[in-house]
Amino acid sequence: MTSILLRIGLAVLFLALGPGLTDLGVGNLDEKPPAPEWLFPGWSLVLEAQEPSAAIRLGEVDTLAREHSPELTRIRVRFEGTAQAAEVVARPANPVLGWDVEFLDEGGQAIWEHAVFLEKSFRLPGFRRSLLGQVDSRVRSAELERDRQEVTWLAEARYGFVQVALAEAEVEVLNRLESFVDRIRSAARARSAEGELSMPQLRLLEMGEYQLQALLSERVVERDRLRSEWVTRMGLTEVGAFQLDPDEVRDRIVLPEEGELLAWLADSPAARSDRQALEAARRAISVEEGRRWPGVDLFAGYRQMTPQHWGFVVGASVPLPLRDGNRAAIQEARAGEREQALTSTLQETGDRARGLQLLTALERLDSQLEGFPPGLGDPESFFEALLALYEDGAEPLSGVLSSLTLLAETYRTWFEQLDLYYGGLFELEALTGRRLLDS
Repeated sequence: MTSILLRIGLAVLFLALGPGLTDLGVGNLDEKPPAPEWLFPGWSLVLEAQEPSAAIRLGEVDTLAREHSPELTRIRVRFEGTAQAAEVVARPANPVLGWDVEFLDEGGQAIWEHAVFLEKSFRLPGFRRSLLGQVDSRVRSAELERDRQEVTWLAEARYGFVQVALAEAEVEVLNRLESFVDRIRSAARARSAEGELSMPQLRLLEMGEYQLQALLSERVVERDRLRSEWVTRMGLTEVGAFQLDPDEVRDRIVLPEEGELLAWLADSPAARSDRQALEAARRAISVEEGRRWPGVDLFAGYRQMTPQHWGFVVGASVPLPLRDGNRAAIQEARAGEREQALTSTLQETGDRARGLQLLTALERLDSQLEGFPPGLGDPESFFEALLALYEDGAEPLSGVLSSLTLLAETYRTWFEQLDLYYGGLFELEALTGRRLLDS
């Protein structure tokens, strides 16, 4: 009796630990793989309100985003879900515990039989290794895709910060220009003998003031929109001023040479993610090829037939036909590998073309911004000179107002050029994964 029970126990143990005994060199595959360090243990989705700061700098955007942004959190949680799903696929199937009972009536005498057994499925060791390799490749691919999305998201967040800072600076300039109209009105009255303005003078002042007010109102609306979108995206409740000197920051930017840019693109987060995705697609082929041979179900258990008869049972089952080829799934996996290869090639070609285009555009915009009239850096001094010409009679009222409007349009063009410049700069950062602006 003891010998029989011992043999039954050994059979059950073999079924429970089967993969670890048959897949030599792979280790105990029933063990749960150690959690990767990038699974963000204890990550919380609860966003806490923060105190508004007096001023925000560009260098603080990354830290604020990682602490508060729900969008950035979602990118990380999505990767965490992908990693957990891959782990589920990699884990071997649990054994099945079964119980069976049968009754037979033989000439008025009841004969009964019951059995307790344990059943488990097995596959060839090579298939198990291929499956684990594919799972590791998928997780690594998801990790690199997460890095690519984070780099792109942070570049867009930094660009959004600059957009708000530029809009605030433009509104400040337009506010100063609008205040100049009252000073022009006072100067016009001082020049008038009766101290009253004529109808044409009033209309000119009204038109000039309306144009400046309309432009200011438009930029205030745009500033508030950009600010609201950025604050919401960052997951913040309140923020202070956006501190940025666009010219001072631009002077510290060193654009890469063409060869250096191409090297960056070849090693960018997007390029690494595409290469890993192609590797995962190739490993999927080997997994499907391993399914050409079916799994084997082994079972063992204890059986008793009426009180005086007992023993144990072992068995195996194999589906027929023994080798079906799994052709459809293999062809599908090969098609997926070809599609991923084409996708990677198209992505690489597009990134190279866009990167070179951005580099050319940034160099051209930089030259354009360098051509901004240096004397317009302070609108107050320009306006004082213009007003002096009007008071001396060297410039008519219409000319003064036209010059003021032209000054406003020149500033608007300058801010638009700055916006284009920084937009291209941060897009290049997203493409290459390299920081071109550190602060």
